[in-house]
Amino acid sequence: MLTEKKRILVADAGILNLATLIGTLKDDYHVVVAKNGVEVFKQLKKNRIDMILLDTKFPDMDGFEVCRRLKVDQQTQEIPVIFITSQNSVTDEEKGFEVGAADYIAKPFNAPTVTVRIKNQFKLSSAIAELKRLNQLALDANPNTGLPGNNSILNEIQRVIADKEGVCIIYADLDNFKIYNDTYGFTRGDDVIIFAANVIRVALQISGCADSFLGHIGGDDFVIVVPEEKYSVVAEEIIRRINPGILEFYSQEDAERGYVVAMNREGEEKHHPLVSLSMGGINLSQHKVATAHEAVDICTEMKKAAKKQPGSNLLVCKRH
Repeated sequence: MLTEKKRILVADAGILNLATLIGTLKDDYHVVVAKNGVEVFKQLKKNRIDMILLDTKFPDMDGFEVCRRLKVDQQTQEIPVIFITSQNSVTDEEKGFEVGAADYIAKPFNAPTVTVRIKNQFKLSSAIAELKRLNQLALDANPNTGLPGNNSILNEIQRVIADKEGVCIIYADLDNFKIYNDTYGFTRGDDVIIFAANVIRVALQISGCADSFLGHIGGDDFVIVVPEEKYSVVAEEIIRRINPGILEFYSQEDAERGYVVAMNREGEEKHHPLVSLSMGGINLSQHKVATAHEAVDICTEMKKAAKKQPGSNLLVCKRH
């Protein structure tokens, strides 16, 4: 796959320095230039910038001050800044790192060295971003299953909507789960939830969708995001596994007769079906939505309709 080149802002008042840096970087990166401090901030408003190569001397502003402002602004504080400057004293270098620079290179510079140090900073930035992402996922993860929680689910749905990906979003919910909890207890209920999560995981793997998104809203509700051409295969595999597997969580008597006997609120004995899984979905290629909440609302509507049918099943919105 072709990937978009990283965009580097080169800020230097010297024409020769700008030309040298542009020549060094132009084959591997998109290069944007600024000749003073004010232009730096103008370029940041106009372009998505992935890194800034910054001199310390400008006619209108001190480069250290430019970096300091960048690092206190939430919009720009994550952009790596590398000083490339003729101010090469130990004191100047310390000052550069104090205001937030990622690296400090003295002029005259060696072009291959600059290239390597830029690549190293991009690798470091990517690693830090991934650590932050994993940390956020860990904080948001459901403690019972370890799956991504509400915030991650909404972010993923919003992402696939924005990227116009051809996917199906499925909202899955266990049926008759309250009766199971009331009859067998919350500890056994947690085991059923973990079982359901594992069934979905295995179904995704077997269907060739191991990298697809699976989130746990909480309780007995899950969200799956799968390629549109795979959703029916995944759903069939989930149903094929969950129906016989759920019997292991019941007493032999309940499993054999296919229902649980429990009292309702009026004190009357009632037969309740065994736990199953209802799924409601939306195919984003056929049904356009603007927000994650709109997609969730449609999935919820379809899931409610699926619950009116006996056993485990999937209903996907067919309206355009």
